[in-house]
Amino acid sequence: MLTQSTFLASQSFVLPQIPVEIIIQLHKSPEKTDNKCYASLNHFIKTPLQKHPAPLVNQLNQTLVFCNSDNDTAFQTIRESFFAEYEETKKIGLMPSNSWLIPNSQFVKFNDATVK
Repeated sequence: MLTQSTFLASQSFVLPQIPVEIIIQLHKSPEKTDNKCYASLNHFIKTPLQKHPAPLVNQLNQTLVFCNSDNDTAFQTIRESFFAEYEETKKIGLMPSNSWLIPNSQFVKFNDATVK
C-alpha cells in the first residue's frame, strides 16, 4: 500500500470533548502528475446520525483529497469533514463520545521523528 506512494506530510488534531488524536498522513502516487493526494487516517468519524463513516475511503482505506504545494488544502478538507459531522450531531443534543471515532486497522504510522 504505502510502498507504492510517496509520503508527503502529517498532521494531527483532536475534536472538542473527544480526547483521541486523529492523525492525517498525506501520500502521493509517484506516477501521478496531477494534484491528487491520498490521506491515510488513523480514525474515521461515524456519529449516530451517519450511515457510513466519513470521509469516504477507497479499497485501501485512503481518502482522495486535492492538495497544493504546501498540503494545507488537503489537511483542511479532512479536518472540515470531521468537524462538520461532529457539529451536526451536537446540534441535535447528543453528547460527543469516543465511540464516534472508528480506528483504521490498516493505518501505518510513520515514526514520530518523521511525522512531527
